[in-house]
Amino acid sequence: MKNVCIVGYGNIGPNHANAFCAVENARLYAVCDIDEEKIKKCQESFDVIGYTDFDEMLKDDNIHSVHICTPHNLHFEMITKALKAGKSVVSEKPVTMTKEQFEELKKFPGSDKVCLIFQNRLNNCVVKLNEIIESGKMGKIIGAKSILTWCRKADYYNSADWRGKWATEGGGALINQAVHSLDLLRYLVGEFESVRANMMNYSLEGVIEVEDTFIGRLGYKNGATGFFVATNSYSVNSTMDIEIVFENGTARYCNNKLTVNDEVVETDTVATGEKGYWGTSHTKAIKNFYDNGVFFNIKDAENTMYTMFSMYESAKNNGKKIII
Repeated sequence: MKNVCIVGYGNIGPNHANAFCAVENARLYAVCDIDEEKIKKCQESFDVIGYTDFDEMLKDDNIHSVHICTPHNLHFEMITKALKAGKSVVSEKPVTMTKEQFEELKKFPGSDKVCLIFQNRLNNCVVKLNEIIESGKMGKIIGAKSILTWCRKADYYNSADWRGKWATEGGGALINQAVHSLDLLRYLVGEFESVRANMMNYSLEGVIEVEDTFIGRLGYKNGATGFFVATNSYSVNSTMDIEIVFENGTARYCNNKLTVNDEVVETDTVATGEKGYWGTSHTKAIKNFYDNGVFFNIKDAENTMYTMFSMYESAKNNGKKIII
């Protein structure tokens, strides 16, 4: 039985904590956060010990695994420190904030054993769509697109000092919200080869430094064309919309349903509450790691990460074509 500590109990930490209700081979043992109120919030729901100092927490030999749910700029240092301390690591996206950090992490001993939370790959509809693609029955993939329209207002960015800044978030809509939809385009269709992209700040000028909207045209190694749109400037939070065009028809994943040639072939388990549009697959990803030893690692995320970094490079250079 592994004892687990969640590091960072903000927006996503509770999702990780709740997942342990379904895990057999691990239990939530501790929570670590610089904010004592957040520790108390976790302790109100779970019987855990609390740490306010990450380095002190790593000295606890009773802790076998840590979940990194902290601001982006802390991920690289925390992951490498935890690995050096002999802990297993589960990390939220993005595993690193920069390409240079990602290159260094790949070389770090034990980094291939880090479990990355790309939970949307485990959604019912994505699993079914992947099966359809691998069967070859729909023929060659011609193109794929992803549209993500969410709403993030000034109060969201003002709720934490790290949000909306290049130095601490590393970007905006792409790196924080839409990296999952970018990853699904990669996971389902194949590796990207090139990108041209642009980013804008339509609704949050004076509030954030980073983009609230990102658009990109992606070239796949297999010859397909990808198109990507993501914004935090919409009026509501909609479910992601992914379309894949084959030689023999079209598949569309939207509103928690997968349709093939307009016929519903699969549905997702729908989450409830304020963040219901996130889906429910955090539990699947965490349970798979501890109970089945199955997880997505650094290698699985490599092309997604390099593509994301290349998209920012292109956007900062007026849409210049970047070879990944």
